[in-house]
Amino acid sequence: MTALFVISQFMLVTVFTSCEDKLDIIPKGKVTLATVDELELLLNQEYLLGDFPSDNIGILAGESVGTFDQISAVLSQKNTVKYALMAFDESVDRATLTTVDERYNNIYKYINYMNTVIAKMDKATGDESKKSALVAEARVMRAWFHFLAVVIHAPQYDASIAENAGGIAYVTNIDVTEQKSKLSLASTFQHILDDCSDQVIQLLPQDHGDQFMRGDRAWGNAVRAMVLFQMKRYTEALPYAMEAIRLRPHIFDRSVIKQTGEWIQGAESTNNFLYIGGAARVSPTMTMLTIEAGNLFEAGDYVINYESVGWSLDYGKMYSGLEGVRMFMGWGTCCNVYGLTSEQLHLVAAECLIRTQKIKEGLDLVNTVRHFRVENCQPLEADSEHEAMALLQRVKFVEQFDTPFNFFDRKRWNTEPDYRADVTHRLGSMGTFTLKPESPLWIMPFPVNAVRYNPTLTQNY
Repeated sequence: MTALFVISQFMLVTVFTSCEDKLDIIPKGKVTLATVDELELLLNQEYLLGDFPSDNIGILAGESVGTFDQISAVLSQKNTVKYALMAFDESVDRATLTTVDERYNNIYKYINYMNTVIAKMDKATGDESKKSALVAEARVMRAWFHFLAVVIHAPQYDASIAENAGGIAYVTNIDVTEQKSKLSLASTFQHILDDCSDQVIQLLPQDHGDQFMRGDRAWGNAVRAMVLFQMKRYTEALPYAMEAIRLRPHIFDRSVIKQTGEWIQGAESTNNFLYIGGAARVSPTMTMLTIEAGNLFEAGDYVINYESVGWSLDYGKMYSGLEGVRMFMGWGTCCNVYGLTSEQLHLVAAECLIRTQKIKEGLDLVNTVRHFRVENCQPLEADSEHEAMALLQRVKFVEQFDTPFNFFDRKRWNTEPDYRADVTHRLGSMGTFTLKPESPLWIMPFPVNAVRYNPTLTQNY
């Protein structure tokens, strides 16, 4: 039995015990989590959140029509969450129909792991010099998982509404008897920022080396940049994004597809700040793009031109029933679904620069990414913020496919008059459906199994 399996079993015990003291009971033959090395094993694991965004929030963002879905079948089953997302039907009772949300459950499972590291580290025996770095890593990871949860399950952060808008439960201890009350949106984000503060980031190791599932200083800066960015604090986000890029500048070179016929950006790729997968490492296998998303690829894109086993128009029509849908059928392709990459931070920094009228500097970063994505790449140029943003948005949308970040971006832009836009599903004879920026569908429901045990989790829409 592996150490991680043992710890996993132990953690299941901790989740269902009646009080924090019972964490100190040592099950026969189990890991006690009483030493620094044992606690570190909780950080030495592969994070998988259980689903791919292309099958839910990616549909809302206009990037996907699901995974192996016949669109006509989805639209015929009107009392389902998938139907609500595909047809943008606000009348469907998503809260009742969402009995379980694997991604939500896994997020809070990992938060429990982080809280265990933090709570038990002070009394743990072993290498004292490692303690502060491990606690710092657990805090940044705790911040990131809460960040994913709040952007998915709460309204977009805006300073004008944050104090009165609902957020999520921010869990900071391992006492399962304590009521984990839902906080305001403002309080939730403040807790996130506290957990990835400058002081915490400075305690992280300089580099994670070959431990691609572990956080380091580049990861810490990337997380803080993303949080401030989603809060629309663009000037504050920029230096953290630039520092993350400085520490890990490598961009995955997709021109390798010309030689291999495959796009395999592995979990261990040096462009990853930290890898967090969906249900598995393979992605975006079996995912179908919307026609609009497929049209955003540039003519010279290596993936479209040289991928030998994917982005087939034939498969898309076969499974979706809609002419012109690209379907990805490769099995080796991998992307960093819920983690962060250097490419993403390049584009975050680019948007921050463009918004502060440093248009050329921003587009230079966009072109840096495109150089490794588009054959015979010609640099993009613009004279105004709005023109530059349009160029950035196209590149960013393609880059972030099958991650949650197109959903995050759309949700953020929806609150900005210059960039808010409808999302439209044009599904041929099956109909045309439009999602408005102010729609409650942009907020995913808390699952029934969570609400049942925590009555403070009133829905945020």
